[in-house]
Amino acid sequence: MNVAKKLTSNAFILTIPILIWNILLTPKLPIAYQPINFNSHVPSFVFIGENLFRISIFILAIAIQFDINSKNGRLGLKVYLIGCALYFISWLVLIYAPNSWWSLSIFGFTAPAYTPIIWLLGISLMGHTYYFNFKFSYWHLLIPSLLFSIFHMTHSIIVYWTMSTYSDNLKIPPRDLFT
Repeated sequence: MNVAKKLTSNAFILTIPILIWNILLTPKLPIAYQPINFNSHVPSFVFIGENLFRISIFILAIAIQFDINSKNGRLGLKVYLIGCALYFISWLVLIYAPNSWWSLSIFGFTAPAYTPIIWLLGISLMGHTYYFNFKFSYWHLLIPSLLFSIFHMTHSIIVYWTMSTYSDNLKIPPRDLFT
């Protein structure tokens, strides 16, 4: 297999749109989501677990070649695209409607934490082989993805509970909580 084919079928490429989205739009999220606020009041074991599995996902993605020509690969591509769309929409609602019932609900507030499991499942299903001599299974990426999601959702729920504790009745939108 030539170098260009290996590079264009590397699973890490599938994480790049997410990384770019996060870098460009995190500053536009309500203030409760800004790293200085989002990461305060969170137990260190949650923060460490979340980041440990986040890093392991990206390292694994670098080692995985994906294939969209197989049955699993085609399904994975569809799941990935749906997952990305839902993830992006979850952010856009928080950015453009931070005072909406959805953004102030636990489901809306935590949506950016639980929607990644969908696009991560898609990447797992598209995975075909490793770049080294080891038999690939989609579980190799899916298990750390599930663990990351558990920690990420726990983190987000803690922030939501903190927000609701310090506001009278959740009428204070996330944008105003920490100002």
